[in-house]
Amino acid sequence: MFNNTRTDRRIASSVLTLMVGLALSSCGKDEPKQLVQVVPKVSVKEISAIAQQQELIYSGNIEPENTAHIGFAVPGVVNNIHVVEGQRVTKGELLASIDASEYVNALAIANAQLEQAEDMYSRLDGLYKKGSLPEKDYIDIKTKVAQARANKSINAKRIKDSRLYAPITGIISAKMVERGSTAAPGVPAFTIIKTDQVYARISVPESEVGAISNGMSSAVYVPTLEDTIHGNITIINPQADPVSKTYAVKIKLLNPDGKLLPGMLAEAKIQTGKAVNVIAIPAPSVVRDADGLTYVFVTNDQNKAIRRRVTTSNVTGNNEVIISQGLTAGDKVVVAGQTRLKDGSTVTF
Repeated sequence: MFNNTRTDRRIASSVLTLMVGLALSSCGKDEPKQLVQVVPKVSVKEISAIAQQQELIYSGNIEPENTAHIGFAVPGVVNNIHVVEGQRVTKGELLASIDASEYVNALAIANAQLEQAEDMYSRLDGLYKKGSLPEKDYIDIKTKVAQARANKSINAKRIKDSRLYAPITGIISAKMVERGSTAAPGVPAFTIIKTDQVYARISVPESEVGAISNGMSSAVYVPTLEDTIHGNITIINPQADPVSKTYAVKIKLLNPDGKLLPGMLAEAKIQTGKAVNVIAIPAPSVVRDADGLTYVFVTNDQNKAIRRRVTTSNVTGNNEVIISQGLTAGDKVVVAGQTRLKDGSTVTF
């Protein structure tokens, strides 16, 4: 009996010690922390339309004022070339020539035939006036004289045409013949471009072509030259391109020093003189993603930030961006804190 009591006490003591140890162990552990969601704070601006002078901006390229594809008017073998590609030539300058030996000989024969015909005519003319020569023979000799003169003129022109001259002042942009090659009528031998004046050629959509007219001034920026040249609209093609449905517009630019070369990229800005309502927002509020797409965040009535794609058109002097598509007056745009947002994020102001 006594032993059983002592055993029960030992068991109870061990249980108590275990319970105390478990309690102390649980007290030594940290309580699990509650995750607190941080709502980003942003600044929002309700946008409105503002009146601004309409400015149209287009990309284009530089074109020569005139392009001449020239070739020989008579066939022959090219024996001399006096110019190279890229060379500036003046109107009337000799470019190339062909072997004219055949035409020189033909002209000598034509001269002999003309002299013979004229001599015969002078002798028969007196007989005709005396009534001793039938009219039929008199007409025949007059015809032979006329034919001989025409033959002489044709061969003289062929000799002249064997030498090719520049019809305009410009630059040789292409040379399609070599010494020893055969030239043929109608086949271009050289291309000359006139560049003392050039055109900036742009394509204008149908919705905007009505806002521009001949004579309007334009500032044309050429990135290659890092320079802006001012010109005027001189040509508006009345027929739209069948594929793009745009109208070709040309802006004439003076180019006395020849810096503007055909093919250079250009950006034309045209002030139409009309006032239009535009949407302008602070430039920092526009975000660009890795794909180069531009967007902003707008807030709704549930204080959610919604990502919205926008298209920008210009930058004002107040460090604001003109939005051509994506926003309307009354939208609330996030202008500060937008870099921490995701589409659908809850925000506070």
